[in-house]
Order: sequence, then structure tokens, then C-alpha cells
Amino acid sequence: MTALALTACGSPAPPQFGDASYRIEGLTTPPGGGEATQTVVYRNGPQMRVEATLPALGSAIIVFDEQNSGAYVLNPTTQAMTASAVAPALPTPDAIEISGAAPAAAPGGVAVRIENSVAPQPLEMSWASMGANNMQAGGSCRFAGERGRQWRPRDQADGVEREACITNDGIILQLTENDQVLWEATSLRRGPQDAALFGVPVGYRMIDPQTVASENESNVLAVPPAPN
Repeated sequence: MTALALTACGSPAPPQFGDASYRIEGLTTPPGGGEATQTVVYRNGPQMRVEATLPALGSAIIVFDEQNSGAYVLNPTTQAMTASAVAPALPTPDAIEISGAAPAAAPGGVAVRIENSVAPQPLEMSWASMGANNMQAGGSCRFAGERGRQWRPRDQADGVEREACITNDGIILQLTENDQVLWEATSLRRGPQDAALFGVPVGYRMIDPQTVASENESNVLAVPPAPN
């Protein structure tokens, strides 16, 4: 029997969330409306790479670098990345703030550190954290040629009506809030992804804006006051 088979109590079994490996492509729309933009997410278990259009940077790539235990925005061009506010590619509660001096360009590009807590997370993470008892099943659904089932949180006390089309193995095919589509998959390919897609590429200059800001502040304090 599949994960969508009826359980003993007559309800569909909840999705089996796990560290899936896949490439999924689709359209992301900002909460409150706006133009939908193309988003591609790669996952190899806990590793993730997001390619999306961000409000402050345009086309951008965000990776989690396991060796340095940090999330980075990659700028593969030779143009220096200026300090700016960056919004996450996928719906998350907070905006990403990058502050500090603009780094110098590197031949391979630059990788700007962002806080892990505000980096894009797998959409399925928040649904998996609800637990099976807090998810209510709806009808069947189909996106990107994949079948799933509609699920809703049992408790939506914040006034936001959320619903997601989720596959047996816990992949989000569509996400809506108050009937607005925030994410909809157009293609899905399961299986291990190229390891070269994850982490900061060799030759990139890694920048931590907080460190840069602290160094700049120290340099300012070290400058002796001008004589009267």
C-alpha cells in the first residue's frame, strides 16, 4: 500500500517527510501579490541550492556550505556585490539583511555570508515540523506531472489559511496562503544531484558582512582625532 492509502481510521496517511534528493523547478510569487519568478531548488538530503530572482539582486544563487557551516549568496560575476537587503527566494518569515562595506571582486566571484536562520529553507520543513496529528487531509492534486494530496494545518489561529499539495515522499508541489499561490512546481526530477552544485565554488572570495563591519568600526576607532 502507498503512503496515500487509507489508514486504519479511514484517513489518508500523512506524507513521509525525509531528506529527499531532487531538482524541482517552479514559480514563486511574493506574499501580497507581484510578478511570479522562476525558482529552481536542488537538494541532496540536507544540502540545498536555490536559484531565484531576488528583489535587491536580480538573478541570484544561495547555497549552504557544509565546510564553513554557513549559507552564502553567490555572485559569479566579476562585479562587486554591494551591501543591500536581500529577500529570501522561498517564503520565510524574515528578510535577509546584508550590511557592511562592499567587497572587492574576485576572479571567480564572491560569496556573501547570510544568517542561517533567514536563509531559504526547504518548504517541506515547516510542514514536517507540524507533526501528522496537526495536518488535515483534503483532496488529491497534481502538479508538474506528479500526484499529491492537499494538506492543511488543523490550527490556523493566525488568520492565514494555508494549504499545500504534497507528494507521498514529502515534496511540496504547490503552496497557497489565503488562496494566493506562493509556489507552484512545473517540473520535478528525483535522485542524487551533482555534488558540484552545493557549497561555495573554489576560487570564490568568501565575505562575512558582520566581520567586515566590525573591522571597519575598529579602523575608525583606531584613527587618531584631527588636531584642533
